Amino acid sequence: MAGMLNGREALVLAVTLWTALSINDILMLPGGLPIIAPGWLSSILLALLLARVLQRLQNLSKVQAIGFGTLCVFAAATTQAVFDITVIMTVGPHALPGGQSVPGFAIANTWEKALLQFRFSLIWNGIVFGFYVAALSLLNAQRRKLDAEMRALRYELNPHFLFNTLNSIAGLIEEGSAGRADRMVLSLSRFLQKTLSLDPLHDVPLAEEIALQRDYLEIEHERFADRMAFDIRLPAELEGVMVPNLILQPLIENAVKHGVGPSRKHVAIVLEAKREGDHLVLSVENDLPTEDMGRKPPGMGIGLRNIRERLQARFGNRWRFSSGPVDGGRYRATITLPLRNA
Repeated sequence: MAGMLNGREALVLAVTLWTALSINDILMLPGGLPIIAPGWLSSILLALLLARVLQRLQNLSKVQAIGFGTLCVFAAATTQAVFDITVIMTVGPHALPGGQSVPGFAIANTWEKALLQFRFSLIWNGIVFGFYVAALSLLNAQRRKLDAEMRALRYELNPHFLFNTLNSIAGLIEEGSAGRADRMVLSLSRFLQKTLSLDPLHDVPLAEEIALQRDYLEIEHERFADRMAFDIRLPAELEGVMVPNLILQPLIENAVKHGVGPSRKHVAIVLEAKREGDHLVLSVENDLPTEDMGRKPPGMGIGLRNIRERLQARFGNRWRFSSGPVDGGRYRATITLPLRNA
């Protein structure tokens, strides 16, 4: 679910945090691993439990979430403190003969000492668990912000696509091609049913993404059948790699709108996927109208900006995008992504 904490990220944070703290104790206390290891494992399990609790608190008001979160941190710190002191009292005398001290306090062999150590342990664990919860909360806030940005980019794309398609249907009606317009409306209905149900935060197999673009090209082919052709090149070994859904849609729209629309000659659109090392390269290429050769067609900014922003949000700096005229009077847009299997 969008905005929810990722269990794997919570686990990585817990293991990293408690391992870093435990390493210092292990270095200061040779032979004390039997004492430190149980506390390390129990603290990680409690940290993961806290992460699950945070998920449950997300639908509460801010005041309620902070209140319940604080109580949960105190409960986790108390549980861990009791566990730590129990291990120290039962295992310590055997693991550390001669009364050697555990980092931060001596072996508790009386209830008075145990109570004193419990207080220190409670404060220490409260601070560490509080830090863990604060880090998870910050991570969740960043995730929510990214989710909102991704959804906004997706919702910006849908009206742009729908406007272009409805213009195509209107063009068929003006030409008196009612039968072709009817087929296009039915195709559009099926296409929208597929695309509007997609989650903008989830990737899809490349074969599924290209199948959607094939549907769209079939829709446009109803209008430009006399001067439009398209060729899709998808190697079988790349069908299962994952890509952001509808990432190719703006490129296909631009190829039709700026390549086929204003041209009087036959235009070929080529959609190709290939592998280059550990990267996936997706390209859309089309013939340019004679008067547009050597320059980028106007009106392409929204779609290209949408692609760049989605790729930046999804992959950070691990992507490349280029577009512009190429030899032979054609225009090519290319996306390079990390190659990722399902």
